[in-house]
Amino acid sequence: MKIPCEYCGQMIPETAQTCPHCGAANSRVKRTAYGVPATIEELRAYCQQHNLPLKDMRVFIGEDYRGAKAFGIYRDESTGNFIVYKNKADGTRVVRYEGDDEAYAVNELYLKIKERVEEQKRYMNEKGAKDPVKARGLLIKSLTFQMILFPLVFVIVLSAWYSSGPASGYYVYRDNTYYYDSSDWYEWDDYYEEWSPTRADRELKRNADDYYQSGSWRESYGTGDFTESSWYSEKEWADNDWDTDYDWDDSDSWDSSYDDWDSDW
Repeated sequence: MKIPCEYCGQMIPETAQTCPHCGAANSRVKRTAYGVPATIEELRAYCQQHNLPLKDMRVFIGEDYRGAKAFGIYRDESTGNFIVYKNKADGTRVVRYEGDDEAYAVNELYLKIKERVEEQKRYMNEKGAKDPVKARGLLIKSLTFQMILFPLVFVIVLSAWYSSGPASGYYVYRDNTYYYDSSDWYEWDDYYEEWSPTRADRELKRNADDYYQSGSWRESYGTGDFTESSWYSEKEWADNDWDTDYDWDDSDSWDSSYDDWDSDW
């Protein structure tokens, strides 16, 4: 979505921090997608709603935690600034963000939390597949579920067979780069350096396979990563509620190999 610049009147993206035409600051910049927590309290409430074990995750919301291996956010009472940080394995601190924009600060930690939840689920699924007891339990549950819902699944699969669309991912068509997210097309705007919704040409829609590049982003595309855009975040939050009732096992370690505690973030 675009809005008029308060200074020069030109239309600019609502996600732009400054006007690309006159350079003036955009006081109405949109930092986060719809439904994403915008305050520290909202982030804390959201994590509680989704049953996230913050202590096990080493995430400290609203706290200036000084121990090793931690992600956190808090407001510095002396300056009024919001600080997003990571404490490395050796206890040294890296400040991800420090400023007066609470929504932006919260979004930085929120994205990290979401990333770690997704990685943890992959880790737990792999771990469960290697554990004979868990694997057997998962198999029984899976078979029971399939037997009950087989007729419905059959109908859905049959329907998908006749109405399948392009694969989600990146496409290059007439020197332009597109992204399809399973329901909508987006085009990369070189001028504004952002993704925007678009109507794909009939040729691209009909012969999408001929222009498909990959499901994951590559620097060679010369675009931004679509999964880091507000369009992706908004779509993902609409479709995926983080598995509110997910049963996190107390014995599950959040300090797994994918957590690089020596990196800056």
